[in-house]
Amino acid sequence: MLNLWYFGDHERRVEPELGLEHRMDFAEVVEGLSAEEASFEASRCLSCGNCIECDGCLGACPEDAVIKLGKGYRYQYNYEKCTGCASCFDQCPVHAIEMIPEH
Repeated sequence: MLNLWYFGDHERRVEPELGLEHRMDFAEVVEGLSAEEASFEASRCLSCGNCIECDGCLGACPEDAVIKLGKGYRYQYNYEKCTGCASCFDQCPVHAIEMIPEH
C-alpha cells in the first residue's frame, strides 16, 4: 500500500559475493557496499507505515487541518477542520495515515 512514485525507480542494489572457488574459510562471503553505496541505499528506505515527515499531508490538505508539531514530533490533525477529503491519505508515500469511514 506504499505510494512507490515517491521513492523513484531505482532497483535494489545486489551486493557482490565471493566466488565459490574462493570460499575456503570463514571469511565474509558478501563483499558489502562502499560508504557511498550504503548511504544511497539507506536514503531510499521505505519506512512502510512509519511517518517520515515528508510534509506531503501538510501541503495537500486544503482545509489546513494538518498541524506540524516540529521536527521529530510529526503532525496533529484538527478534526474540526477536516472534511474527510482524503488528500492527505492519497499523498502519504508510506501509508502512515489511515482513513476510517464514519457510520
